[in-house]
Formats: sequence, C-alpha cells, structure tokens
Amino acid sequence: MLNNRQRNTLVIAILCSGLYSTPHAANNRLPSVGANLQNTSVSGLSSGAFMTSQFYIAYSNIMVGAGIVAGGPYLCAQSWAYNTLMVNATTACMNPLVPSVGPNTPVLLDKTKALAQAGVIDPLENLKKDRIYIFSGKSDHVVATTVVDQTSAFFKAFDVPAKSIQYIKNVDSGHAFITTQTDDSECNLTQSPFINDCHFEQSNDILNFIYRHLKSPAETLSNTVIAFDQKEFIDSPTTSMSDTAYAYIPKSCTQDKSCPVHVVFHGCLQGAKVIGDKYYNHTGYNEMAEANDLIILYPQVEPSFTVPLNPQGCWDFWGYSSPNTPNPDYYTRQAPQLKAVYKMVLRLAEPKKGL
Repeated sequence: MLNNRQRNTLVIAILCSGLYSTPHAANNRLPSVGANLQNTSVSGLSSGAFMTSQFYIAYSNIMVGAGIVAGGPYLCAQSWAYNTLMVNATTACMNPLVPSVGPNTPVLLDKTKALAQAGVIDPLENLKKDRIYIFSGKSDHVVATTVVDQTSAFFKAFDVPAKSIQYIKNVDSGHAFITTQTDDSECNLTQSPFINDCHFEQSNDILNFIYRHLKSPAETLSNTVIAFDQKEFIDSPTTSMSDTAYAYIPKSCTQDKSCPVHVVFHGCLQGAKVIGDKYYNHTGYNEMAEANDLIILYPQVEPSFTVPLNPQGCWDFWGYSSPNTPNPDYYTRQAPQLKAVYKMVLRLAEPKKGL
C-alpha cells in the first residue's frame, strides 16, 4: 500500500532487523465466553478494510455492521478480466489513473449476486438491516477516494438505506487509522505505523455508528489484552497468518454478560510482528469495549517472503493465500483466512469455560 521507495525501505528494514518482538502466546487457547454471536461486527484499515468487506459479506448472517477505512468494494480485484487479480488489486482498487478504470462496480455486483445464489456467501438481504461506516482521507494517495466512493455505491446497490451508511471524506488525513494520540503521526501523513492523530477516535465513531448510543470510552481497563494461539484455527499452510493473535475481553464478558464480538483487521505492515502492540493496544477499541461490554478480536497476518508471497503483511484480497490456483478463493465462507477468523468468533460464542 506504499510507493516503491517506501515499500523497499520497509521490507529491507524488516529483513535486516528481524520481525518485531511481541508477547508469545505459547499454547494459550482463545477462551469460550458465551459471546452474542448474532451481534457480531467488523472493521479494518486498507487491506484490512478489503478483508472487512469480505468477512462481513461472507458471514452476514451474524453481522450487524462494518467499518471500512480506506478500502474498495467486495471482490474489487475481479474488476477487469483483462488484468490479473494482483494487477487489479494494486491499480483499480488503490489509485487508478482515472475513475473509469477503478472498481468495476456493475461487474462486482453481478458476481456478488451469483455467489449468493450459489450459497457460498450469506444472503445479500442481510445487508439491508445493518449499518456501514466508510472513511476516506483527503490526503490518502494510497487508496483513492474515487475507489472508496464505489464501496458506498456497492452497498447502496444492495438497498442499504442511506441513513444506515455514514461516509466520511472531509478529513485531511493520510492513509491511516485515526486517533487523538499526540504521539501518533500528523494527520495528513502516510507513514508507518499508519496511525495518525486527527483529533478524533475513529474506533469510537465506528463502534458508535454500528451499535448506537454507546457510553464514552472507559478510562481504565478491567483486563489486559490476551495473546492466544491462532494456529489452531488455520487449516492451510499458505495463509500468511501469524501463530499468535490477540483479543480484549472485559471481565464483565467472562462473568454475567453475553457480549458482542467486534473483529478488527489491521492494515498492511501493521501486524504485531511489525509494529508490536500499537494497533491492538493503542487505537481506542479496548476502552470502548470496556465501557460497552464488547469483545475485540484482533486476528493477525504477517509478512511472508516465500510461499505465499506477501512481503507487506497484507490481508488477502487478491488470492495469494491460494497460490498456484487459477481461481483462488479468498472471498467466500471457505476462503482460508475468512474461515480461520470465523472459527475464532465461534469459539468466543461457545458457552463460558472461563479464562
């Protein structure tokens, strides 16, 4: 999601210095806490925003909403048949030269309808009842606003009411997730770790729009983020997913509450192996979870320099997790990454067994 010079600099830094040290999950299992499965939601930035659309649409039976920050529409990499999936993903779905070669939304709508009719994603009627937050920064030159415009158009085409879509594109931010932390990057920049201070907490806005009438974020947390063994949920050797993932579970959600799960997908070069706890501990989600009895799940993907080839640690929205497959599945309920994360949500929803 960077220009060539930025990409090469960061990749070399990772190769030379070793991946970022993070807490080791050992054999810690993600606990079963009786989560409220039918009130699940999801959000993400950049490749995590594309992953958000995929996860949300594939499993819309359990969803109440999604937050898409700097991401294009579902199936975007299939926009133009004359391009490869990767070429579409890095051109039409990021910063096309002109809008006419951006996301091919009519084609994407038809493909999505066909997938629903085939039963490999959940019914599209589910989308009408949900709430969708969409964001594009005015200084984001990685994923252009013209691309994100088509995300809004996509959901409107499936009859999501206008009042159920909040599309913000008047903030002069770079390609980043937004906070109020003064030690984060300046608002209009695009630089690692792609978390910028623009004087509002985007996590708060996303959760408030999806769930409505939430309390203000808590000043203190009742628990700490847990590191758990993500490997047990992964069926494929080519997902580029990390051995360890993270979750924040307020104590109330382990005791007398059945809490909804909000899944958070980081962006490229934002996994814990690259930026440590910056995303899962310092983007405001946990404080909102504490105040409002929510569980936050932070799946993780990491850079891979062999098979699969994923040097920036992006979530898969063009098919790298199914290498050497003519028609890779990265977008249905059986897609390797989507299925793994769904199993994590199901684990959280199992009857309480304690932490």
